[in-house]
Amino acid sequence: MVIKEESRLKFGFPDKSTVVKFDSTLFYRDYFNRFPNSKGVDFISLDKNTLALIEVKNCTGDEANCRWRIAPDNKKKDTVHTAVDIKERDSLDIEMAHKVAMTLAALCGAKSFEMTKGCRKEFETILQWMSADAFSDSTKKKYMILFLEGDFACRSRSKKTIMKSLQDSINKKLKWLNCQVSVVDSGTYDPKIFQIVS
Repeated sequence: MVIKEESRLKFGFPDKSTVVKFDSTLFYRDYFNRFPNSKGVDFISLDKNTLALIEVKNCTGDEANCRWRIAPDNKKKDTVHTAVDIKERDSLDIEMAHKVAMTLAALCGAKSFEMTKGCRKEFETILQWMSADAFSDSTKKKYMILFLEGDFACRSRSKKTIMKSLQDSINKKLKWLNCQVSVVDSGTYDPKIFQIVS
């Protein structure tokens, strides 16, 4: 099992998978991060014919400050009280769509570099997979996953309903990409892609 950590959580990926903590890569730090407002997903995972871009949001213990982020399209940004500065932030559906688009753009940018630059090395296997018509081959699965931890349920809406609403909104924003969007938590994730490790 390949173990990676993000937001105080440990994730286990299948043994033979390639897993990159994207914002820790040399390419992200030294090249892509110089682009103003650059963003990227937390993990890029490749296992056989499955590519997963995974964003982790562990809001456990900070739900009150994050409640506005679970309402799609910034609908609650101006009406929900929060103790943090949210001026430059977006609801999770908007943020996730941006991070997916920018991660894919970054991978295209990394592909334009020669191997001798060293910045491609960390995700060369992923770049090779992408070059083999992966995005037009229906046997190759593409997942965009928002992993959302936190107790957001209330009297009027269950967490499952909240996650479905976010998922539907992200789906609309990623219509340009042939992929499967999932919003999951520790009780609903697909263990074939990753596992929560204690």
